[in-house]
Amino acid sequence: MTDSASERQRDDQEELEQQELEQQEPGQQEPSPGETSPHDRRRRRRILIAVGVVLALLGALVAAAVVGESIARQQGTLLIATEVREVFSLEEDHPVEVEFVGFSVLAQLAGGELDGVTVDVPELPVGELRGDLEIIASGVPLDLEQPTEKLQAVYRVAEGDLAGLSGFLAGTVVNDIALDDRLIRFGTGFEIFGATFDLAIGVEPSVDDGRLAFTPRSIEFNGQSIDVEALRSQFGGIVDPLLDSRDFCVAELLPAALTLTSVQVGDEQLVIVLAAEETALGGPGFAELGSCG
Repeated sequence: MTDSASERQRDDQEELEQQELEQQEPGQQEPSPGETSPHDRRRRRRILIAVGVVLALLGALVAAAVVGESIARQQGTLLIATEVREVFSLEEDHPVEVEFVGFSVLAQLAGGELDGVTVDVPELPVGELRGDLEIIASGVPLDLEQPTEKLQAVYRVAEGDLAGLSGFLAGTVVNDIALDDRLIRFGTGFEIFGATFDLAIGVEPSVDDGRLAFTPRSIEFNGQSIDVEALRSQFGGIVDPLLDSRDFCVAELLPAALTLTSVQVGDEQLVIVLAAEETALGGPGFAELGSCG
């Protein structure tokens, strides 16, 4: 090929490239250094759209999980509150508060067992007493006929609600009742030969085979401290009904599955602790009342 022919071929190629360049739209010009090409911009838009779709799907899944968790907690609360009201023969509108242990109740329900549950029942009547009950349970199966791993019940009776014990403590009229230094103290009186004497008796509560026992530990006779035996020797059998130890059967007022384990005088309240292990909440142990040995 001659030099002139080669030059014409190059000229034709350059002219063709120039024409193609002139036919491009301004936005389709070759990018200058530091700029992105239209192809790169389109690819980036596709990536952003894909990321947006993924985030939207994740948001929808999280929202669905939140709704599911809320429903699971509501249904679990309703189930447990209903069972508690039935066990303690409470009215349908009696308040029962339920809290679940663990992050996801939904996951626990899917596994067939709740990690742990705390139930609060305010103003629960037990015989002549009225107090606040707290139940702490762990390993609670959804099938209430299956045993719950562990359960503890704490019954707290405020000092102002101890009047119901007066008949068990003294067997006579009690003027006042208070908690002080591990003792339940109450005031009463007795009459002999037309004279009235005031007594302030401090009894120590303890547990005895399903019973709450109350043993006299301190006596004030007309404002003066006196030994129990000294008072007996001075007045004989007249004061025996006031000085004898007394007991109160708690077990026959509560489900048979609950065992009375301890009692103590706390900060302006009497604290009674009961427990149960490996007992089904829906079984006969919670359907029947207990008894004292």
